[in-house]
Amino acid sequence: MKRNDIQKNYRINLLKKTLKDKGIILAFKEKVIPYFLRFFTGPIKRRRFLVAIFYGFFPKIKRAIFFYRGSGMIKWPRTGLMESVREFWYKNKAGDFLLDGDKITRKDIFVYGGPSAEFTCPICQKSEWLSRVRQKNLFISHSCKTSKRCKVLCERQGDELWTQFHQNFNFAVGCDSKLPAPKGIYVLLGSKKKFTVTRLEPMERILRRRFAYSCQLDVAERSDKINWSNYDFLFIYHPGCFEKFPRPNIPVILFCHDFWPLENKGYQWAIDWLKPDIILTSCPEPWIEKFRIPEKTRVVFSPMFPSFFERPNLKDKKIDLLAIGATVGPRYELRRKLNNQISQLVDRYRVELSSLVGNLAPNPEEPTEKESFFNGQRVRYLNKWSEYLAGAKYVIFGRMDYPILVGKYYETLGSGAIPIFPEISDLKYLEVKPFEHYIPLSEVENDNGKLTYFLDNYEKFKYIAENAVNWYKKNSDKMLFNDFENMIREVTGQRFPKRLI
Repeated sequence: MKRNDIQKNYRINLLKKTLKDKGIILAFKEKVIPYFLRFFTGPIKRRRFLVAIFYGFFPKIKRAIFFYRGSGMIKWPRTGLMESVREFWYKNKAGDFLLDGDKITRKDIFVYGGPSAEFTCPICQKSEWLSRVRQKNLFISHSCKTSKRCKVLCERQGDELWTQFHQNFNFAVGCDSKLPAPKGIYVLLGSKKKFTVTRLEPMERILRRRFAYSCQLDVAERSDKINWSNYDFLFIYHPGCFEKFPRPNIPVILFCHDFWPLENKGYQWAIDWLKPDIILTSCPEPWIEKFRIPEKTRVVFSPMFPSFFERPNLKDKKIDLLAIGATVGPRYELRRKLNNQISQLVDRYRVELSSLVGNLAPNPEEPTEKESFFNGQRVRYLNKWSEYLAGAKYVIFGRMDYPILVGKYYETLGSGAIPIFPEISDLKYLEVKPFEHYIPLSEVENDNGKLTYFLDNYEKFKYIAENAVNWYKKNSDKMLFNDFENMIREVTGQRFPKRLI
């Protein structure tokens, strides 16, 4: 199938899925309108002077002429319990937190989070939090407007497949000048739904936990009418193009993840005027190589270990070779080629191909396994996905157009399978070594003879899986939280104490 045909089929299937999930109005708004606007927005993003006009000059005029509602700050109810937990956590108070006589340790808060801002009913808030920390259903039967929702969440606890309901770090949102912890402002540059919905991408779940560990946070939809002097730093995600605003006189952390397509001139334009103190990214090398980084800007590595994703299995193997990774779309041509190569082995080995990313969060009403709308394959979520990876002797994934350090690297290293993946320059930040923690894809690419050699000698190479799991356990928390906290403390002048766990 030609590249353009693949892209066309992908867009059609995506539109069908959006229609099914969200209805015709949202499908029209989110998919149809942007599709036709690309004939207008595409040429703009390919020319720097047009980017500067549409994302710099026009927003400035709008601010001067029209009345702005404000920043769209997220405000959640602050109950007495949440205030007490915040004081205990951010003041590093000694001992354990007492919840009506039940002891909750710092480690409990680090792993499971604090009280949910979703509940103002004291019975709901306490029973949901304690159920989460104890990992069992401790719902107290009562009647209020949130009791049904609370009961569902309490019932999910103890079931390790529903991991996205085992953590809640929203207690960190809402800055208090009296607490000895950095105060950050996270500007979303768009809808607050990106931060408030349960169905979060792994990146947002991980960031939210990191923030709670390292700092207090205010969250705003827009950059308008923010008193920057109230904050120690600004955190902002780089989507490619966003409206220019006066750069505040506080440290700026620009979180940079995706950078395709490179013809989008807004990426470099935004870096030039914002002049961030730190570019935080899970793939430093492409950003250093492809963009002009301001002299005083540091590029800091930010790994993306899946949060709450730990089901390593080194013994019970049901699959010889599992190939993972998206294959639909023009940038995955090399992965499709690899899968065609692997498909030649299905008569000799237990081989499975899974082209769907499995660590997205399902809704509470959905099962942890379901059939894909696109191709009928099974989709496994979170720890169900982890369990699936761990059931294979080898897990392999191919290259894509942009060699970046995606989540599959971390997932396979922590699964208990022997990873086979592409070697890229960013791997040096993880300090993993070929034939010690993984097998380079180049060893088997276009060579089924070499691939069958590894499959036939699993016992000889299973030490690689053991090393990878040990590496994951040793490094995941340190790289996710300690390194992130050290960065926050550095940009805020080391004025606040380190978190005690």
